[in-house]
Amino acid sequence: MISYLSYKYAVALRKIENRKLMMAIDALVNVKDESLRSFFYNPTISPKKKSDVLAGVFGLDERSKKFFELLFLHKRIHLLKEIKEIVQDISLRENGMERVYVKSATKLDENDKEAIIEAIKKIKDIKPVLVIREDPSLIAGIVINFEDLMIDLSALGALRDLESFISGGM
Repeated sequence: MISYLSYKYAVALRKIENRKLMMAIDALVNVKDESLRSFFYNPTISPKKKSDVLAGVFGLDERSKKFFELLFLHKRIHLLKEIKEIVQDISLRENGMERVYVKSATKLDENDKEAIIEAIKKIKDIKPVLVIREDPSLIAGIVINFEDLMIDLSALGALRDLESFISGGM
């Protein structure tokens, strides 16, 4: 679920988006070093100092530096991963593409992926970008999610439907 706040920051970020800024965001989202993580999440270190460090390391312009300073000031740095994903989704949509999340009980081959892409194109006039994850709990089949649509073609989904029908829920 996308938060309204993350969306607002993503729209602002989209207006100033550049390669150096996106590199800095990637670095912060994926930081593994505990001392770096504690520096950026330490409330006693000023937001300006944190954004100055990022600007120095990545060569950020003033607008990019201000973006980080606002995130630090309002303690919203934890939203950065979601903000980044929203920016990517906006960029995809501007190019007629959309992320389509696919859960599969088994590994999909290229023919399976192509069949999913063609089926999605028949439902909506987009270029699907598949995000695939294996989930053995589905038993067999796939579950497809994009926009507000879910298509459950899994054995687990069929069993749930059957259970609901038997218990009088349908």
